[in-house]
Parts: sequence; C-alpha cells; structure tokens
Amino acid sequence: MNSRALQGLIGRVAERIATGTSDESDAPGIEDATDFLSPDRFERERRQFFLEMPQVIGFAGEVATPGSFVAREAMGIPILVTRDREGRLHAFLNACGHRGARIAEGQGEAKGGRLVCHFHAWTYTLDGRLASRPRDAAFDAADPRCDLTRLPVSVRSGLIVVGLRPGASQASVDEHLIDIEGPLAGLDLEKAKTLELRRYPVDANWKLVSMLSYESDHFASLHRDTVATMFASNAIVDFFGRHSRWCFALKGTEALRAKDPTTWPAHFPGAVNHQLFPGTVVITTWEIAQLIRTEPGPTPGSCVVHSLGVYFDESKRESLRANYALGLEAFEKEDLPAALESQQGLSARRLPFFIGRSEPIVGFWARQWRDALRD
Repeated sequence: MNSRALQGLIGRVAERIATGTSDESDAPGIEDATDFLSPDRFERERRQFFLEMPQVIGFAGEVATPGSFVAREAMGIPILVTRDREGRLHAFLNACGHRGARIAEGQGEAKGGRLVCHFHAWTYTLDGRLASRPRDAAFDAADPRCDLTRLPVSVRSGLIVVGLRPGASQASVDEHLIDIEGPLAGLDLEKAKTLELRRYPVDANWKLVSMLSYESDHFASLHRDTVATMFASNAIVDFFGRHSRWCFALKGTEALRAKDPTTWPAHFPGAVNHQLFPGTVVITTWEIAQLIRTEPGPTPGSCVVHSLGVYFDESKRESLRANYALGLEAFEKEDLPAALESQQGLSARRLPFFIGRSEPIVGFWARQWRDALRD
C-alpha cells in the first residue's frame, strides 16, 4: 500500500490502542444456529460459494518464473497451475488424460518444460498438451481429450485465482478480487516464496473456522499466553464490496502518535488480515504472509483448512520459519479446538448465538453468507 494509506492505518490503530477502543458496528446481532447445522444450507453453500465460484489458491510468487508450476487441491479437486516458457499462465485439472492420476505434486521447476505422470509416464508440456506416451502404438491416434483439462485462471493483486470447473467464466475469475485490489496492492505478494503448506481436517462448520480470523475479542482469554503477549486486541476494520479487512498491532504502537508520521515504520506494525469471499483469509505482517483457505467438508459439521505460509527475504528464511511456527501453533492448539467446541455446543443447544458490536467483521460475514445464497 502507498505511504499515505499506510499512515492512515497506523494512525487509526494507534488511536484505538491509546483509547482502549476498537472499530464497532452500529448494532449487535443474532445468528441462527441452524445456519451452521442445516444440511440444505450446507449443500447450497458448498455448490454456490465454492464449486461455482472462483477460489484463491495461492500466491503469484509461487509461479512467478517461466517453467514453474504449483499443485493444489480445492474442494477435493486436484489443480495444477503452470507458467510456460513464454511466461503465459495456465491452470488445469491435475489429472492425466490416461487414467486420471496426478501429473505433479507440490511446486517447483518443470525439467525440460515437461511434467510426467508417475503412473504410466505420460508426458505433458506446461501449456497442457500431451507430448509423449510410452507404448504409443498401443493407442489410437492422440485424441484432444488426452490433453490436460483447462481451467480459467488469473493472477490479481499477487494472488492466484482459479475457477474449479472447466466451464467457469474467465471474466468471473478476473473480477473476483476487483473490489479489494487497491488494499492488496503494494503488499509484494507476487514476490512470495513458500515456507510450508499444511492441511487440517476439522470437525466444525467451515464458517465457524473462518470466523476465527474475524475478531480479536478472544485474544485476552484464548490466546492469553501466546498472541496476547505481543499484540493489542484493539482493532480497525474496513469493507470492500463482499470482502473485508481487519487490522491489529503490536503493543506499544500507540507511542507513534507522539512522533512525526514521516518517521513511522515502512510497514504496518502488526497484522493486516484480508477476508476474501467466501472463506479465505490473507494475513500479512512486515516479514511473512499466510493464506488460510477454509472449505466445506463432507458434512455440515466438518471442513478442511489449508494453511500456506510464505516469506519474502531469502536471507531470513530459517528465522522466519521459526516465527511462523509460533503463530501456527496457536492456530492449531487454541483456535481450531475452540471451533470444534463451538460446533459441538451449537449442535447440542440449537439456540441462536450473539454477535456484539465489537465484532463487526463477524456480523458483516454472517450477513454476507446469508444474503449471497440463492434459493
């Protein structure tokens, strides 16, 4: 972000810490527990919000160079994103035209510009064309369906956006982040380098897990000995169409109010969380970033969380890995168990739960999810 926008954020959060306040919504709210338990609503969310809508699956920096590739999974669908030798971006179902096995795992540089299926060694170019196959004479002439199945893909604001179905609109992929492109600009996400990728099956509704990254009221209790030792819970929030942003800062940031803004840090002194529709969070700090992608599991009370950590400075890779691990430990041992407890409690009580004025992002997303559903 530009210096003026950065100073605006720092000034706002410093004021909130100094006054012991946070940005609030106009009124509290009530959310029906059945929104997290109903099989009918769950199936509609799964289809409309995920299978029929573009998804953010990674950082542009992962496929920044010609000849690179990255393999991901979304909603159980194997996805392959490549950048060919001419620098063109492509996305495909990561499924060989022979028997459907995956032709790539993880990420890296394709040797000789080719990707080889480990099952029967069918070989593909980075633009998805079948290049060769052993025992070629045993098959009819190559059918176009032997090529990889193409998916619409776009790199916007340093993030990889993919449509999960071959017939998905390229325009919908291109425009998915248009409302929040400004706030995401200047975060250098196109330079991101992967630290690690983790996958968590969780016995909780996907929305409950998403909400973990929507408010800071829980810092003092749930994260008393971890996050709360470093960060103030006072937060500022902003909304951008169907997306949002939530920021909190290091303790002591309020002291910047007494200094000339031109001497303030060149990066936000805390965490800037961007919530992207329908259930993705991009968390950025001054040295690392994390993408938390939460998607429905097989039942209303289950989900899958994909956590991808990245860094920007190669010389600090190992030290940053240790810092990232500390935050991830709090997520694994404190946040995710709390979501599981919430699912169990809502299932047992089947009564509404309450959203305070101090949880404006939670209220915003409860309305977003409800209003976006088509009958």
